[in-house]
Amino acid sequence: MIINRPLLIKKLVLFTAGIFVMALGVAFSVRSNLGVSPVTSLPFVLANITGVTLGTTTIAVYLLNMLLQALILRRDYKLINLFQIAASFAFGYFTDAAVWLVSHLPDTHIALRILYLAFGIACVALGILLYITTKTIALPTDGTVQAISLKGGFRLHNVKMVYDCVSTALAILLSFLFLRNIDGIGFGTIAAAIGVGRMLGVFTRFLQKPLERFLASGQAA
Repeated sequence: MIINRPLLIKKLVLFTAGIFVMALGVAFSVRSNLGVSPVTSLPFVLANITGVTLGTTTIAVYLLNMLLQALILRRDYKLINLFQIAASFAFGYFTDAAVWLVSHLPDTHIALRILYLAFGIACVALGILLYITTKTIALPTDGTVQAISLKGGFRLHNVKMVYDCVSTALAILLSFLFLRNIDGIGFGTIAAAIGVGRMLGVFTRFLQKPLERFLASGQAA
C-alpha cells in the first residue's frame, strides 16, 4: 500500500485546524454565559460538578462515546476508530487552552456576550467543515451518532437531533441534582442547536470546493 505523504500531512493539518477552531467556538460560547451548545452541555455540567476543567470532562465524555460505539457496532467496529482517542485528547487540550485564551476578554456588556455567542457558533460550524472535509475519522460524539444510524437504519440527522436532546436533558438533570440549578443551558443552547447547522451550510457553499482542491493538490497526478 502506497501512502501519499503530502496528502496525509495536509489532511492532518486540516483535521487539527478543524478541531482547534471548534474548541475556540466552544470557549467563546462558554465566555458568552448565555448557554453552551447541546453537545457541550454534558461536559460543561460535569466540569462544574467535579471541579475539573472543561477539557478534561470533554475527554471523558468522548471516551465514553467510543465505548458506546464499540458496543453498538461490535464486529463492525473498525480499528481506525481507535485514532479517536488521540483526537479526543487533542480536542480536550485545545478546549482548555481556548477557554484560557478567551477568559481574558471582557464580558460585562450583553452586546459583547451575544457577539461571543455568534462567533462561537460560527467557529464550531467552520471547525466541523474543516475536519469532515478530510474524510478521516469522526469525533467520538459524531461517531456514536453514525453508529446508531448505521445499526438502526435511522436517518443521520434524526439521530443527531435525538442525541443532542438526550445530552441536553442529561445535563439538565445532573445540573439540577448536584448544582441545584440549571447550569450552562439557555438561549445560547437553542441558538447553537439551530445556528451551527445553518452556518455549516453557508461555509460549505463557499469553502468546501477550495478545501477539496487544497487536498487534491497533494495527490499524485
